[in-house]
Amino acid sequence: MFFLGAGLWVTGCSEDGPAFIDGRFTAAEWDKISRFTPLEPPPASPTNRYADDAAAAAFGQRLWFEKRYAGAITVAGTPENGGLGAAGETGKISCADCHDPRHWFIDTRSIPNDLSLGSSRTKRNSPSLVNAVYYDWAGWAGAHDQLWKQGASVPESKESFNGNRLRFVHVIYEHYRADYDALFPVPLDPALDPSAGGADRFPPNGRPKAAGAADGPWEAMAEADRAIVNTIMANSGKALEAYERLLVSANAPFDRYVAGDRHALSESAKRGLQLFIGKAACDSCHQDQTFTDNTFHNTGVVQAAMPYDDGRYGDVLRLTDTFNGAGVYSDDREAGAAKLAGIQQTEDLKGQFRTKSLRHVAMTAPYFHDGSLATLDAVVRFYNEGGGAASFPGTKDPRMVPLNLSEQEIQDLVAFLESLTGEPVPDHLQIDTAAP
Repeated sequence: MFFLGAGLWVTGCSEDGPAFIDGRFTAAEWDKISRFTPLEPPPASPTNRYADDAAAAAFGQRLWFEKRYAGAITVAGTPENGGLGAAGETGKISCADCHDPRHWFIDTRSIPNDLSLGSSRTKRNSPSLVNAVYYDWAGWAGAHDQLWKQGASVPESKESFNGNRLRFVHVIYEHYRADYDALFPVPLDPALDPSAGGADRFPPNGRPKAAGAADGPWEAMAEADRAIVNTIMANSGKALEAYERLLVSANAPFDRYVAGDRHALSESAKRGLQLFIGKAACDSCHQDQTFTDNTFHNTGVVQAAMPYDDGRYGDVLRLTDTFNGAGVYSDDREAGAAKLAGIQQTEDLKGQFRTKSLRHVAMTAPYFHDGSLATLDAVVRFYNEGGGAASFPGTKDPRMVPLNLSEQEIQDLVAFLESLTGEPVPDHLQIDTAAP
């Protein structure tokens, strides 16, 4: 017996067989395991020059808790649904209402919380924003090539905020002018003050019209003024991304185990780890330090409602948004264009959703894009059965086959998944700092 540099014992070394790390894992297995840890700092965000600016992150945190730009509620809040206000009320919804900092940035308010209740019911489960910065594409099916694009676009989501960009920029001017002007090179236009001369350049409400709709206040604006508004939206999205880049959780029991603490995992979790990289083959998609291959798969999630959510197939069309990484509001259009190159809508994308990161997965129930499974045990059983047999769009990934796990193996795999919960986001990032 001798001591391995990583802090784990290697045993069983003889002429008759290989050495085993912690009495269990071969060198080849340990090589696989070692690729999952430690969690490195978030990757660079070249299209956002403010991505790692502390002042931008502080501004983004204020916007995270801001409610005043939210439009009219269309599904009334009741004791039975956990909603946020009466139908028609405005200014009742913030990012934190569906991504609660006190609960790993998920929604525990809506009843049921498979889908969130913002201005109305969302179409997909609200995912955790902890470690979301590590995803290559934002959203369950990658509708956003940049995290800041999501932040710039979401105020106009009908289900989430039901707001519009003109209302948003007026809130920025009235309540955050000092924050904004201190950060960005072009100060807010004085005409955003409703009492100023020329205030009619910026109507109180308006957004680009839907296809086929009649022109509205947005279309009546001068092109230069629309660009001013879009710049404010983009900059606010970049500040939100700067805040979200700080929402990182690492140092899970699994990380400590691989680093040398051989008591950090239970025996059940260790058996689950061996299944994860072996019989269950979870690592064919859940790879690297974030336990995701950062791509999209059809796992055959059974969908009760019609029409089916077609996942990546529909979401690729949203990548042409004004605020994508290749557009005029990007800080590195070349890098943004390279990421989007070759992306097109093809039949094989139907029903594909991103591979979820498994870090802190035990804290973020319910699971799947529709929140249809309530527990990790149910998720493991779903994969053990090879996914759903019908009632889903597209073609199921050929890797989705029955795993033939025993009851004990299912529990061991759950125990391993529970070992991936790291340290919570620091308290100061959970504080509501919105303007009074």
